[in-house]
Amino acid sequence: MSNTPTYVFDPKGPELTFPLEVMSFVCGQYDQAGVILEYGSGGSTAYAAAQPGKVIYSVEGSKDWHGAMQAHFAAHPPKAEVNLIYADIGPTGDWSWPKNNAKWHRYPDYCFGVWQRDDLIAPDLVLIDGRFRAGCFLATLSSIQKPTTVLLDDYVGREEKYSAILDFATITALHGRMAQFDLEPIDTLPADKLYTLLKTFQVKL
Repeated sequence: MSNTPTYVFDPKGPELTFPLEVMSFVCGQYDQAGVILEYGSGGSTAYAAAQPGKVIYSVEGSKDWHGAMQAHFAAHPPKAEVNLIYADIGPTGDWSWPKNNAKWHRYPDYCFGVWQRDDLIAPDLVLIDGRFRAGCFLATLSSIQKPTTVLLDDYVGREEKYSAILDFATITALHGRMAQFDLEPIDTLPADKLYTLLKTFQVKL
């Protein structure tokens, strides 16, 4: 069996694929943040990795893509501290989409697992650009211990899919298709919202 990564990047790593307005905003937020948590590895990871002094935690559900990112940084050591985290949600296709529900019981781990790490430094910024975005948002909301900015990509056009989020938080601003939330720590989630939280893990978008 070949160990050659399925994906191979140029020396700078994968490209940022956001529309220009979103890309400019995300890069500005990354420039300001010291500790960044990402759901979904890619061009944003490479962008942050080139900046000395930053700490990045990047959660990825595709084993092949995760392996390619590992191989890239092994060949091109990052200037930042990059923690690549593989969340096993089963076999995946394009954009880390699960091909089946064989590992449905692992879906919450994709969202909450990173928050259980002993070495986790509280992030200043969270980018949600992977799978289970509503679940990742609520995992973040229930786990942060300081004011934290959250960027949710592709919110515009998927408002109905992510409507559960607005039961818990208010949008600060829209930047193209991306929604910005400025969150404060909470003591507990309302008991009557527990079912809403559990349902978010059925939405893979």
